[in-house]
Amino acid sequence: MNKWVGIGVAASLGIILSTGTAQAPPASKRVSVRSRLVGTWELVSTEDRLTDGSTRNYPETGPHGKGFLIYTADGYMCAQLMNPDRLKWKDENKPTDAEKISAFEGFISYCGKYEVNDSEAAVYHLPETAWVPDFVGTKQKRPFTLRGDVLTFAGKVTNEPGVESYVIVWRKVRASARR
Repeated sequence: MNKWVGIGVAASLGIILSTGTAQAPPASKRVSVRSRLVGTWELVSTEDRLTDGSTRNYPETGPHGKGFLIYTADGYMCAQLMNPDRLKWKDENKPTDAEKISAFEGFISYCGKYEVNDSEAAVYHLPETAWVPDFVGTKQKRPFTLRGDVLTFAGKVTNEPGVESYVIVWRKVRASARR
């Protein structure tokens, strides 16, 4: 354990033992939202809410979607989501047109910089590379809630007929949780 972390833990424990309650740290010592985002997040679920009141999984991920979202401390991010049930290629050197289409339609990927706007409770993804060329250079707003190790993006959809809103849920990956 880093000695400064150990000292902080000991000091916090001393406050709890002497007062019987844990005191919130002063504002200057609170962990920023940006620093809480840093790390690797694993996809839990995706959902589109349709204008007819029904819901569906994202077509790109299907019901068993897999994915990772990574935020770095120096301001970069990378997101990859996929449908693990997409067609397997019989010959990796010569996929059929159907296999290529399935691969493309069952995958989302982009990377670039990100910005956090605490007052809006939004993170902005600024793709510099992407699976769809038109995504590069855009500013993707992701309204979020962050509760413990669960990050939820939810917002209105304006560019897809029949889709009213979306919800994407991520869980922070802890080193001890993955083996």
